[in-house]
Amino acid sequence: MRLGRYLYGGSCILVLCLVYGMMGSDRAPVLSWWLTVFVLGLGFYPLAKSLFGAYTDHGYLFSKVLGMLGGGYLMFLLGSLHILKFTYTGVLISTLLAVAVVWGVYFVCHKQAGMKALFTEMPIDAFLARELLFLLAFVVFAYLKGYNPSAYGTERMMDYGFMTSMARTEYFPVQDFWFAGENLNYYYFGQYLMTYLTKLSGNEVVYGYNLALSMCFALCLSLSFSLVYQWMYAHTKDAEGKSPRRMATFAGTLASLAVTIAANCHYIIFNFLVPMIWEILGLEGSTPNYWFADSTRYIGYHPDVPDKTAHEYPAYSFLLGDLHAHVINIFVVLTILAILYGCTRKHKAGGARKWSWKQMFLDLPVLMIGFLIGICMMENYWDFPIYYVVAGAILLSLHLRSGDSPLIVGARIGVQGILVLTVAVIVALPFSSQFHAMTNGFAKAVDHTRWYQLIILWGLPVALLIGHLVSMVARCKDKQWREAIRELEGTDFYVLLLGLCAAGLILIPELIYVVDIYTGGFKRFNTMFKLSYQAFILLGLLMGFLIAKWIARPQSAAQRKWGIIAGIMLLWCCGYFKTALDDSFGDVTDSERHKGLRADAFIYEQRPQDAEAVKWINASVPDGSVVLEANGDSYTLYNFVSVLTGLPTVLGWHTHEWLWHNSSEPVDARGAEIYEFYTGIDMLQKQDFIEKYNVDYIYIGSNEYEKYGQAGMNAAYLLNLGEVVYCSSEPDYNGNLIYLVKVNR
Repeated sequence: MRLGRYLYGGSCILVLCLVYGMMGSDRAPVLSWWLTVFVLGLGFYPLAKSLFGAYTDHGYLFSKVLGMLGGGYLMFLLGSLHILKFTYTGVLISTLLAVAVVWGVYFVCHKQAGMKALFTEMPIDAFLARELLFLLAFVVFAYLKGYNPSAYGTERMMDYGFMTSMARTEYFPVQDFWFAGENLNYYYFGQYLMTYLTKLSGNEVVYGYNLALSMCFALCLSLSFSLVYQWMYAHTKDAEGKSPRRMATFAGTLASLAVTIAANCHYIIFNFLVPMIWEILGLEGSTPNYWFADSTRYIGYHPDVPDKTAHEYPAYSFLLGDLHAHVINIFVVLTILAILYGCTRKHKAGGARKWSWKQMFLDLPVLMIGFLIGICMMENYWDFPIYYVVAGAILLSLHLRSGDSPLIVGARIGVQGILVLTVAVIVALPFSSQFHAMTNGFAKAVDHTRWYQLIILWGLPVALLIGHLVSMVARCKDKQWREAIRELEGTDFYVLLLGLCAAGLILIPELIYVVDIYTGGFKRFNTMFKLSYQAFILLGLLMGFLIAKWIARPQSAAQRKWGIIAGIMLLWCCGYFKTALDDSFGDVTDSERHKGLRADAFIYEQRPQDAEAVKWINASVPDGSVVLEANGDSYTLYNFVSVLTGLPTVLGWHTHEWLWHNSSEPVDARGAEIYEFYTGIDMLQKQDFIEKYNVDYIYIGSNEYEKYGQAGMNAAYLLNLGEVVYCSSEPDYNGNLIYLVKVNR
């Protein structure tokens, strides 16, 4: 035991030394971020111990999640009530207050004996092992991100803009930095959390963006490992009376790879098999090429039909680089699953009939599930109904094993369902009270996925699920349903329920979809994207557990054979990470290509004169100032001033504001007014525009010259509206000087 502690502890120190040597100027941001998350985890360890006391590691890694959510939510609540400003001081006070509450409540509940046990029962070797895994994953991904750090391309600019604007925010709700004068009508709580960590760690957003993505990667990998490790450890202990750590480590490793590194089997078929068959048969034309995004854009694209969908997964998200809500929320949903499994273990240890109404209302795990689902409401709303149903299925299974009448069981699960929903709604109230829904109900699906596409994308994990279901049904053959349910106690039944929930998520888009701004051939796009993303996570966990179980503890020779085949295919799918890394990051063996972690690197590379202007604005323009700039289409370089400074502008990306307002009318109206402002010659009209939108500064840069120059933009008219406070020392690539005008009003 001591040898393990020394080994893991020494390895952690070695990794930190490597960070110091490899990361160059990025070493301070990396180390401060890791240290902040580490201390937060220690601060919330008593809560983790209370929730995951039956876990071999007491839920050590999940304490990091609880810490950032606890401290972050308290800051958000106090900021929403205008009690505490969202500054470094405010962040520090709210965090210390949250930690004090956790330790104080634990002390009151456990008194002196419990506090002593809190330290004496710490599994130090498990702590160090989990910390090493998290730290290694965090550092490796942060280093790799240095080859492609720019917050430009796809929706990275939007996510980065969320963080820069929140960094300038004092109170909540957050103002829409792309629609000055209104609050941000989007699920921004995840980006807020990352901004909270950026401030708490003493970093700037220019580093915080990529550090946040690196942390999400590390948490996804390490939490998946920790969760499935515990599944296998407990399952083996229940079945055989022993707990081999090697088998649990094997299962946890497979699960972490399946969830975080692997792709679906589309990668195997279209990156290897199709080109190979093409060459063998000597077919005409060039050999089909594979791009790492192809495995997320298969249904509707190959063949090309008017039913475009997305079926993404974590590996793609991390290498794409978008810091989206569904990416940040991964560690929240993994924590929900961990608490639910803890409920299963607690019920098994406590006996089938240990239920009371008082216990149900004061049950800490159930209350925490409500809190986390409330976070989902603010962070990634799709995960709220998904994991509300998942939690209901798990809790219902526990009540069914009690042996009570269906009426009692129904009453209990109904009460718990109302309790969880009530807690969630109260938690989300500071956000939801300022939010307007962006959807318009449900509709019946007209288009459907081809059967062979479903098999290619989901065949491997679903086959494992079916095999698991068949083996469990065989165990319960010829038994009464109550007796069968009791027979299915433990990890096997828990895993089965998660798998069935995942299968449901895959089937739902074939039946109905949520109506939003996506129309025509994209009607099912968002619905399939959000549901299949969670299905991939659930099935990835299931794959890690079942493959390890079938290989190491098979019920038959055939089961071991299929386990080995499935394991080989899973490892083959893991090759996707290297392929995607090459496609999106380039050659990561060439250290001269390493750019560091600054997310604003792109503007210095593509628009150096504009970059200098942005630098001046960041240093000189006060918070809250409205800076008018040219608006443009989504996914382009337009609106980089508001993104890189966090200062609001009159209008940003068109499609995104259309989505957030659930209508294009207000967006189009502002766009027309901005066009007239830059190209018109009516000075009174310009003054009216300035007063209407409280414009403080006018930016005249590369985008403005390109968009409005041909339409007759006269810079002289704009310069006469106020004082020129900035003028570039050199012209841009089109020979124009960059100006910033402080308006008179």
